[in-house]
Amino acid sequence: MTWYKTGTVAVTPGSNAVIGTGTAFIANSRVGDGFRGPDGGWYEVTNIASDTALSIAPPYGDPSAYALAPLQGYVKESADALRAATQVIASGVTDMQEQVAAATEAAESAGQSKAVATEQAGIATAAAEASTGIKEAAQLAAQQSQGSAQASGAAADRSETARDSIIQSEQAAAVSAAAAKDSADRAEEVTEGKAASGDNNDITSLRALTADGFDRLRQGIVAMVGATASAVGVKGLVPAPSVADRLKVLSGAGTWVPLPTGAAWGGITGLLADQTDLKAALDAKGSIITKETVTAGQGWTNGGQVNFTHTSGQPKAVTMELVFKQAVAGMAVGQIMVISCGAYYVNSTYYGCDLRKLTPTSAQIQIGAAGLYCYDAAGATFAVTPAMADLRLRVLG
Repeated sequence: MTWYKTGTVAVTPGSNAVIGTGTAFIANSRVGDGFRGPDGGWYEVTNIASDTALSIAPPYGDPSAYALAPLQGYVKESADALRAATQVIASGVTDMQEQVAAATEAAESAGQSKAVATEQAGIATAAAEASTGIKEAAQLAAQQSQGSAQASGAAADRSETARDSIIQSEQAAAVSAAAAKDSADRAEEVTEGKAASGDNNDITSLRALTADGFDRLRQGIVAMVGATASAVGVKGLVPAPSVADRLKVLSGAGTWVPLPTGAAWGGITGLLADQTDLKAALDAKGSIITKETVTAGQGWTNGGQVNFTHTSGQPKAVTMELVFKQAVAGMAVGQIMVISCGAYYVNSTYYGCDLRKLTPTSAQIQIGAAGLYCYDAAGATFAVTPAMADLRLRVLG
C-alpha cells in the first residue's frame, strides 16, 4: 500500500494544526495514523477536521516528545471495509422506531468492532514484544476484522428487513381500514330507513308516510269519526281548523260549524229593570227564588220600638238576632244569638219582643218593658240590656 502524499501542508512549530493544500485527509487518513512532517519527524494524527485540516500530537517540532507507533496493528483494507459497512448502515436509517433500534444495534456492533480492533492492537503489540507469532497474530487480526465487517453487514441486512416489515405493516393497516369503511358503508345501506327494535319493528321504511300519517302512527291515535243520524261517532284526533274556522265550534258530526245566533233573551242593554223579558221570566220563577236581607244592628230601649228596612220583598220568614257588644254570660264580643219573637213574663214583668207592621220593605219590633232575654252558654236565660247587645233582623223574601 502506497503512502498518501498528494498536495502540500503547512505547519507551525509548537502548534498541533496541520493545514493542507490540495489534500483529501478524510478519505486517505484516520485517527492513529503516522504523520511525517516537513522536519522529517513523525507525529500521531489525533483528529481529522476536514480534507484540508487535521491535528497532530505532539505539537510540531517538540524536541522532547516521542511516541511508539503500532505499525502492524491492523490491516488497513479490513478497517476500510468496516468503515464502509458502517457508512452503509448509517445511510439506511430512517425516522421509524424499528429502524432507530436497528441503527442502535449497528452502532453497538461498531462499538464491538472498535473493541475488537483494540484487542487486535494488543495482540500485535504482544507479538512485536515477543518477536514470535507475528504472522499468526496478524492473520488472526485480519480474520477478526473481516468477521467484524461481516457482523456489520448482517446488522445492515437486519435494518433493511426491519424497514420492509414496517412498510408491510403500514400496507396491512391501510387494507384493514379500507375493509372497515366498506363494512360500515354496507351496514348503513342495510339499516337505512329501518325502524329500531321494539314496537313497530316490522316497519321497513318511513319514506312513504305523510306528516299526518306519521303523527298518528307515533301517537297511536286514529282520526275522529263524527256521529251520523244512525251511528255513533268514534273518538280520535280532531280535524285541524282552517283560518276560516277560527270562529266556529266542532260539532258531533266531526265538522266545524258556525256559533249559534239569535239568543232567546236578546241583547242586554241599559238597567236590569229595562230587561222586561228577563224580568217577566224571573217573576214567573218567583215561587222558587228567595232573597235574604240582613239588616245592620241597631240600638234599642226597654219598651220602645225599632224600625228596620229590607229589600227581600214580601217576607216569608223573619229572624231576630242579638249582636253582643260586651262579653257577658259566656258570650264573646261580636257573637250572634237568635232570640224568639214573643213575650216572656216574670213576676208580671214583660220581657221579649213582638214583630209588627211587616211589609215588603220594612218591619217594626216592639221591645218588652223589661227588655230582652237570651239563653247563655249553659242554656239558662238571662236579661239582656241595651248596653250589652244591638238588635238586627234577617228577612227571607
